[in-house]
Amino acid sequence: MTMAAADRGEAPRGARRRFTAEEKADFVRGYDAAPQGQKGAFLRSNGLYSSHIENWRKAPAKQAKRAAEKAAGETARLRAENEALKAQLEASQRTVATLGKAFELLEAISESSDTPRGHARS
Repeated sequence: MTMAAADRGEAPRGARRRFTAEEKADFVRGYDAAPQGQKGAFLRSNGLYSSHIENWRKAPAKQAKRAAEKAAGETARLRAENEALKAQLEASQRTVATLGKAFELLEAISESSDTPRGHARS
């Protein structure tokens, strides 16, 4: 009598197995710890191929590269945003300076045209 794959704790035929990052790291450590000549047996006992181990070893480097590229893109975006905000700030400062000068001018005009109270205009 044969046991079904589900009875042996295996995934159904054709189903793709998925491993967590920790499981992958455990497999890589187990493979590395296996004595020379027993590495193939380790792979067979876990239903793995050497390509799995190779890919899982490269994964941290790929993730680091992706993270660096993402950080570089974010840095470029933030620099561009910073430059745009600097330009906007400079324009706002020029506007405030102009408005300040206009206010001073209006005050000066107002003071020069003030007539003392109680005097009638001629």
